[in-house]
Amino acid sequence: MSRRERQEGFTLLEVLVAFLILSLALGVILQIFSLAMRTTGSATAKQQALLLAESRMAELTSMQEIGSGRDEGRFDDRFSWVSHIERYEFPDQQVDFETFLVPYRIDVTVEWDRNQELTLSTLRLVNER
Repeated sequence: MSRRERQEGFTLLEVLVAFLILSLALGVILQIFSLAMRTTGSATAKQQALLLAESRMAELTSMQEIGSGRDEGRFDDRFSWVSHIERYEFPDQQVDFETFLVPYRIDVTVEWDRNQELTLSTLRLVNER
């Protein structure tokens, strides 16, 4: 048997190619994990903003008396809110009878981080007797 036929193991070139393939695969896997972490963080922040907006909306809709206006405040260091209440008129609204129920539009916007916001809107009928 010649020396070449008895040789066992990997050549230096084979080892370098294996390391190259491994490093490329690890790079792709790390980018996938990084994207997953960013997506999870973003989804968590949106979920928290939605819960805070719903909470503020519940406060506003449970008030006995409601009137037009704008208000703002902070939940914590990260999240702030702005609420806007105004009398609402439906498009092409024609009222031929006297009514004491007046619709008001309530908007609650929760802002966080840079340029991130979520807005909830609803209509509420108010008895104005």
